[in-house]
Amino acid sequence: MTVKSPKFSVARGLPVENKPMNIQRRVSGRGGWIGLFTGESQGRALERILPDMNADGYRVAFIIPDKWSFARHILNIIVLVGTVGFFAHTEGLVVVGERIDSP
Repeated sequence: MTVKSPKFSVARGLPVENKPMNIQRRVSGRGGWIGLFTGESQGRALERILPDMNADGYRVAFIIPDKWSFARHILNIIVLVGTVGFFAHTEGLVVVGERIDSP
């Protein structure tokens, strides 16, 4: 009788059967003066997270705009004024990934 060992994920070291089917990651760009001088955009922020998702064995299933609450907008204004525009949060994206290798 031959026993097969489960396939292992290279990135996390978990057997493929134990990895969740879907994951979600929040992506946001740099705002304020930092984002202005580095040329930040949602596309560039998305490009930063895609290699990590692919290395973990996931591909992009959906990209959904992140929705902020009123309180978060007020907090963003306070941070923006307090740092004289140097640092600000920006609305981002929620990236939903699905597992590439199904069991």
